[in-house]
Amino acid sequence: MASINLDTLSVAELDKLKYNIEHAISNRKQTELLDVRRKLDALVEESGFTLQEILEAKSVRKPVQPKYRNPENPENTWTGRGRRPVWVEQSLNAGKTLEDLLI
Repeated sequence: MASINLDTLSVAELDKLKYNIEHAISNRKQTELLDVRRKLDALVEESGFTLQEILEAKSVRKPVQPKYRNPENPENTWTGRGRRPVWVEQSLNAGKTLEDLLI
């Protein structure tokens, strides 16, 4: 890439350079977007699904096994993810530790 000493350019020359750079960036973005679009169209065609079906697809999460159980009500469990249930908070406030609640 050619090195340009910006300190030697006039304001007019800098403005022209800026315009040329912005124009080049715009053209390059459009070219790259069209390339990505062609690739996507080919993938959609090969998949046998419609683009709408692909965009609406959601990933399937595997269920997470519970790590903690409420000693007072064994039906209440918690995986350890997300916000702590009320029974966990109450147990911790009563002096228990998370280790005490492990399954």
